[in-house]
Amino acid sequence: MSSPAAGQGEPAGPGSDGAGRPGGWLAFALFLLVSLALQAASFGDTNRHADETFYFLVGQRMHEGLLPYVDVWDRKPFGLFLAYYLIAGISTSVLAYQLVACVLAALAALLVCLLAGHLSNRRGGLYAGLVYLLILGPFEGATGQAPDFYNPLIAGAALLVLLSRDGLGRGETGWLVWLAMALCGLALTIKQTTLFESAFLGIWVLVALGRAGVALPRLAGIALACCAIGALPTLLVAGYYALAGHWYEFWHAMVISNLQKQRPGGEAFRALGIGLRGAVLLAFALWGLWSSRSGRDGRRFLACWIAAALVGFLSVPNFYSHYTLPVLVPLSVAAGLLLARHALHRVLLVVFVVYALLWHNPFHRDQTLASIRSMDQLARAIRAGDPGGGLLVFDAPHYLYALTGERFLSPLVFPHHLNHAIENDVSHLDTHAEVDRILRNRPGVIVLAREPRNWPVNRYSRERVLAYAARNCRTAREIVLHEDINRIAMIVFASCRAPFAR
Repeated sequence: MSSPAAGQGEPAGPGSDGAGRPGGWLAFALFLLVSLALQAASFGDTNRHADETFYFLVGQRMHEGLLPYVDVWDRKPFGLFLAYYLIAGISTSVLAYQLVACVLAALAALLVCLLAGHLSNRRGGLYAGLVYLLILGPFEGATGQAPDFYNPLIAGAALLVLLSRDGLGRGETGWLVWLAMALCGLALTIKQTTLFESAFLGIWVLVALGRAGVALPRLAGIALACCAIGALPTLLVAGYYALAGHWYEFWHAMVISNLQKQRPGGEAFRALGIGLRGAVLLAFALWGLWSSRSGRDGRRFLACWIAAALVGFLSVPNFYSHYTLPVLVPLSVAAGLLLARHALHRVLLVVFVVYALLWHNPFHRDQTLASIRSMDQLARAIRAGDPGGGLLVFDAPHYLYALTGERFLSPLVFPHHLNHAIENDVSHLDTHAEVDRILRNRPGVIVLAREPRNWPVNRYSRERVLAYAARNCRTAREIVLHEDINRIAMIVFASCRAPFAR
C-alpha cells in the first residue's frame, strides 16, 4: 500500500507530535485543559446524564458483590461496568468518573490529532483534536457515555493500522496490528456496535496483505488470528458467566434483549436534530476528503472508517445524540485535512467554534448547582421518610440509590425498565410480575414524577405503583427537580410500611 503524499514541504507524519515525544505531551496537555474547561461547569452534578450515573451506581454496588445482569440488569457489555467499578474503587464521588471522562476525551483528541497529523501536517492534527473536543458537547460527549471509553480504543487501533501500512505493503504483520486487534477486542466489551469499526480495521489489514501477494492459506490464518484476538475479552467474560451458572442472564442481556427492544418513536425528529448539530462538521469532513493532498490510500482509509462508524450508528436506529459519538472521531480527522492547508483555516475554526456553542453552552454552573441542591433535597426526604421498607425509584433519578445508600429492591434498577412501555419484558424478568413482587415486599418510600417522563408509559406498572402509594403511604412531598433547563415535579411518597388495607 502506498503512503499518502505529503504536502508541499511538509512532513507526512506527525513529526515531534508523537505520543511519546514532547510535542505529543504538549498537545495532550492542551487538549486536557480544553476538555476540563468545557466540562468544569457540570462537575459534581449527581444527575447530569442518566446513563453514566447508572453505570457509576452499578460500579459502586459491584464492590458490595452485586453482579451485572443478575443482581442489576442492563444490556451494556461487562467492560463498561468494569471500568466504572475501577473508578468507584478510587472514589464514590461523581467527580471521579467526570474527571476520567475528561481525560479520556483529551486522550481521544490526541489520537485524532495524531491521525490527522499523519495524513496531513501538524496544524491539521492540532485543529482536528480541537474540533473533536468542541463537537462533543452538542452530542453529550465527555460525560462518561460508553463511547467516551471506547473512542480512544478504536482511534488507537486505527492509528496503529495506519502506522503498520509499510509492513503490510511488504506482506508483513507486526505487533502493531495485533495490538490494534486487541484494542478492538477491548472496545467490544464496552459496546457491541464497535464490531463494525473493528471489522473494518481487520478487513483493511487483510486487503492490504492480499494486495501485497500474501497467499490465501496464510491470509486465512491471519484472519482467524485477528478474530480470535478481538473476540478473546468477550469470550472470557462469557466463560465467567457460564461457569458461575448465569449464562442465560448474560446471553439474554447481550443478544436477546437488544433484538427484542422496541423503538421509542420520534426517530425522524431526533435524526433531524443530529443532522443539524453535525452539519458543519460533516461539511468540513467531506470538504477535507475531497480537497486534501493526502494520498489516495489515506483518504480511502478515512472514508471507509466513516462508513463503518455510520453503519454502527445506524444499526441501533433510535438516533439519540450520544449514539453519534463514535462517528465524530473519523469526521474530526477528516475535518483536520481541510484545516491543515486551507488559507482561511483560522476563520473556519472560528466558524466551527461558534456553531458548536450555538448547540451547547458549556458554562452553566448555575444549572449544575440547582441540580445538586434538588437532588440533595430528594435524598433528605427519602432518608427521613423510609420506615425500613426500602426505596423504589420508579420514575426519578436512579442515583438517589447512591445518595441515600438504599438497597435495590429489584434487578430492574434503571427506572425506564419499569415505567417505559418499550422496555416491557425486554429483560429476562417479567416486568409486570416484577412490579407486583416489589410492591408485595412493601417499599417504604416511592419516588416518581408527577407527570410521566417516558412515553409510551407502562400503564400497568404506573397504575399499580400509584395505587400502592394511595393505600399505604402516609405522606407525600413534592420537590422540584432541576434537570438541565427543565423543572420536573417529583413526588416522594413516604412512610409506606404501615399495614393499611391492601
